[in-house]
Amino acid sequence: MSARPARRTARLLGLASLGLGTSMLASPAGVARFAGVDDSPVAVPVITAVGARELAHAAGLLAGRPGWAWTRVLGDAVDLTVMGVALSNRRGRRYEQLRTVIGGAAALAALDLLTALRSRRRSSAPSLTPVRRPTTGLVAPMVDVRPALAGEPRRPVTAPPAAAGA
Repeated sequence: MSARPARRTARLLGLASLGLGTSMLASPAGVARFAGVDDSPVAVPVITAVGARELAHAAGLLAGRPGWAWTRVLGDAVDLTVMGVALSNRRGRRYEQLRTVIGGAAALAALDLLTALRSRRRSSAPSLTPVRRPTTGLVAPMVDVRPALAGEPRRPVTAPPAAAGA
């Protein structure tokens, strides 16, 4: 799989993070009411902190860096754990609301994990093309820097083959 679909999915996750973070910061009490945790005194501060974290995720993901999906995966693990604890303290309508929110968060967590795993796949090594510089006569390899800009790990650079007849 090429890096392009992973970058596209990362940007979509970035938009999701932007929307979640904005709503959590704009109306943490509304989000708490929607999730069914508005009866907890710690819900609003926790939702505000999670909203700030989501905006941080959005910054990296909207830049098209699929590796930032790992930050969402870690955040999802924390969020699902906290929501699971909160679920054990809910009954009735609030229980149903929170269970629905957990289902949506788990589905989004699966997409985060898939994107993060795709970001780890390595593409083939960059091709090095020797280029003779007209003014100096030196031979220097041209390296494609696009993988580095996309957040892929560095690969060792090998020397180009010796030019025949040089």
